[in-house]
Amino acid sequence: MHIYGSLALRKCSSFNSIQQSLTERNKHQMFASITFQEAEQEIRLVIGVDEEVRKLEGNLRTIQAVLDDAEKRQLKEEAVKLWLKRLKDVSYEMDDVLDEWNTAMIKSEIEKQEKAESSPILKKVCSFIPSSSCCFRQFKKLGLRHGIAHKIKELSENLDELRKESDRFGFRIYLNRDTEAVARPKTTSLIDVSKICGRDKERNELVSNLLGKGSQEEKSPHVISLIGMGGMGKTTLAQLAYNDVDVQAHFETLIWVCVSNPFDQIRVAKAIIESIVDQPPDNTELQNLVNRICDLIRGKKFFLVLDDVWSEKPNDWEPLVLALKCGAQGSRILITTCKEGVAKMVNSAYTINLDVLSDEDSWLICSLVASVDKDDEQLGKLGRGLANKCKGLPLAAKILGSVMGGQRSRQKWKNILDSNLWELEDVQNGVLGPLLYSYNELSSAIKQCFLYCANFPKNYLFSRNELVYQWMAQGYSGSKYDMEDMGERHFEKLVMHSFFQDFEKDDNDDDKIIRCKMHDIVHDFALTMTTNECFTIDVDKVLGIELKSARHLTLELKKKTQFPVSIYNAKNLRTLFFRDSSIVFPLDLFQHLTCLRSLNLEYSAFEKNFQMKWKN
Repeated sequence: MHIYGSLALRKCSSFNSIQQSLTERNKHQMFASITFQEAEQEIRLVIGVDEEVRKLEGNLRTIQAVLDDAEKRQLKEEAVKLWLKRLKDVSYEMDDVLDEWNTAMIKSEIEKQEKAESSPILKKVCSFIPSSSCCFRQFKKLGLRHGIAHKIKELSENLDELRKESDRFGFRIYLNRDTEAVARPKTTSLIDVSKICGRDKERNELVSNLLGKGSQEEKSPHVISLIGMGGMGKTTLAQLAYNDVDVQAHFETLIWVCVSNPFDQIRVAKAIIESIVDQPPDNTELQNLVNRICDLIRGKKFFLVLDDVWSEKPNDWEPLVLALKCGAQGSRILITTCKEGVAKMVNSAYTINLDVLSDEDSWLICSLVASVDKDDEQLGKLGRGLANKCKGLPLAAKILGSVMGGQRSRQKWKNILDSNLWELEDVQNGVLGPLLYSYNELSSAIKQCFLYCANFPKNYLFSRNELVYQWMAQGYSGSKYDMEDMGERHFEKLVMHSFFQDFEKDDNDDDKIIRCKMHDIVHDFALTMTTNECFTIDVDKVLGIELKSARHLTLELKKKTQFPVSIYNAKNLRTLFFRDSSIVFPLDLFQHLTCLRSLNLEYSAFEKNFQMKWKN
């Protein structure tokens, strides 16, 4: 039941006054069905809207505390995925309501200032003669406040239900972000060299650096870092170097440790000792363990591989590196990581950034794993087409090759080629898994920045400034006082997590990255994580999309195409991009899309259309 109009204007001080006001309204047949109890309930709701806003924000923060766990479990548990979608919907709705509320408060302040600046005579006249416009403004304020109060009440009920469901799921609140719901796979130094293709250049570069003669001036220990996104083949390259005949002969002691996540100093220290003496140490005190490492490698030239390092905390690294300094000059430590920040933290003397494989090398891997002759004329053309879908990612080629090997016929390969590669569960889970680990390392705000990149087409040349401004418009960059600086930090963090590639740098500004691209498979991953939120459509696809849930939309409408008015139903849209479109669209569009925060008309005919209508 809604209460409007003069009830608030009268500012009743007691419920007797409220009841009297209701009686007067009943005479005018405005609120004949409202009871005294209903009126009391509505008044309390409207008056308490400020407190409800604060409660809603607190309730959301409570639920967001379990978001890390939910996001890590969503790919394994369908129920969690559905719960997470509902939470995101409510979060968006809450954001919109708070925007509406804050906008109303700002407008109210502006009106107060304008009223204060009016002439004293006008103020006196208004104080004695209530104008219809003043009454209308008060009526409008009450209506807005009442509408927001009901929206907040409904959202609070939805949040409360989600909170109860989160309890049933047994979500954990992660105070330590390193904890993961999905265990990282462990690696070993063993490898079948006959099944490895490509990376000859990087392999030779790495081996040459490992065998280089150490000078007295070189840092000890000499650290080399292999950096690349998940699935790029860092571990494989480290295994190739570790098993190289010359490398094996060059060092007195070789050690392989899979560090993984979280970084456990004691476990890593024990693994180093066990790798040297072939038995686990009894001691569990870190001090005793590092002393033991120092004794075992003292004066020896060792080669240590620390595979899959994630921690950027100097405190995790410092005790170990102090012990490792006991080794002889010329010792080497090789670290593999997805994060450039790790390479900086360990003061790498040399870094190798892994790039994608060539299409030919991708096909060699696919054919090798599928046990198919790479020169097979019947399957070769289809096979190369499939291998090209891997976009040079070795892990993708390996997994696709296993799928191809299990479906070895021309027709089945053609079916795979014609389908969306990510519809294949084995491929999706295998390739996107390593990216999920990197994604889970990000804070909630940086996750939002990364996922926003799904709005842009594949192979898009991102402008650093464009991205930062878009994130600012969406509210992903913190408080209004440092939004641009925070956006810059978010960009750097995504770069350091290997989510961007193909950098263009400014030679005049300390090699600052100004433009970059995103690997197609990383883009596919972002799209997977934004299902039912981000859409790219043309006029033929509009009817097949649930526009109510759409938050970000890109329109690709060709010339002479009539503007699809179904877009009006996308009431919750926050981003609207027009790409490669010369279509003229109606100017009343933005009266329907009231939640828009970002609008890109770079490729549209909007400006021309607006100018023509303005002249008329």
